[in-house]
Amino acid sequence: MNRPPSVAASYRHVRRISRRSGSNFYRSFWLLPRPKRRAMCALYAFARITDDLGDCDAAAVTRSIWLDWWRRATEANMSEGMPIDQVILPVEVLPTISSKRLPVNLQRSANQVFPALRDASMRYRIPSRYLLEIIDGVTADQQKTRFDTYEQLEHYCYLVASSVGLACLHIWEYEDPLPTAAAIDCGLAFQLTNILRDISEDAQRGRIYLPRQHYEQHGLSEDDLLMPRPDDRLRCLVDDEVRRAERLFESGWEVWDSLHPDGRPMFSMMWRRYRKLLAKIAAAPGSVLQRRVGLSNREKFDLVSRHFIKPMFRRLPSPPSELLSNDETRR
Repeated sequence: MNRPPSVAASYRHVRRISRRSGSNFYRSFWLLPRPKRRAMCALYAFARITDDLGDCDAAAVTRSIWLDWWRRATEANMSEGMPIDQVILPVEVLPTISSKRLPVNLQRSANQVFPALRDASMRYRIPSRYLLEIIDGVTADQQKTRFDTYEQLEHYCYLVASSVGLACLHIWEYEDPLPTAAAIDCGLAFQLTNILRDISEDAQRGRIYLPRQHYEQHGLSEDDLLMPRPDDRLRCLVDDEVRRAERLFESGWEVWDSLHPDGRPMFSMMWRRYRKLLAKIAAAPGSVLQRRVGLSNREKFDLVSRHFIKPMFRRLPSPPSELLSNDETRR
């Protein structure tokens, strides 16, 4: 087995993974000071590899084997007592690990990513359970394509979104106590927005993420979600989910009050980006039935400039105008 790289080399590797992703999420890392930016790259690279294992075209049982191996390797390597530049791999190295269909070389990725991930986890006291829950979320996505109740959907959203947010909070830093409830709600708001945006795409993959409990209240069946077409019942369903997400965004913003100033710009940009996306869905709820709703280049540029240019960031309202308008509506 090849010796793992130094911590510095591992950080260079996770930065390459993050940069090559082309993700808007990665671009927001530049709002953070360098040490926190490096830690975010380590977390992102870990999550990216995990997602790649879940998204590849291998058989479901094979993906599950790979994800189980990756989880055991993660659990073995997040101990605070072990040397940072040492990597422990599970004893059972299964033949499927070397399969040509594997999207990444798991043993090599573990060697390259874990030193930086463990250093970041120790430096910012990220509980290893959040990392394991990220893997559990991807695993759940292999096994579950329907949700009967909203509570089931909440648990899924916690694994795939809120656990990531809680890990980010440790990197951004916060005043005790950890704003756990607000962070969980914020992750739910982001993921519910993703689900609404992707109704049409998910239908093409045979997936329904909105809970049966909700769509049956509108007289809808699975077929109505799998073959979505303009329908007042579907628009009413989307309207209901939008209002639910709006409430989650409102409680999720409470994270702001606990955040270290270093972390506020990145949190604000992510919150406002998803909230703006939800507003576009709310303005035309029927649009998600035909296409994937997104922000225009102009909207993205406006959002980025308001966060990267410090005078403009300082002028941003807190709480955001969306929350103020919600207050006025309730009055």
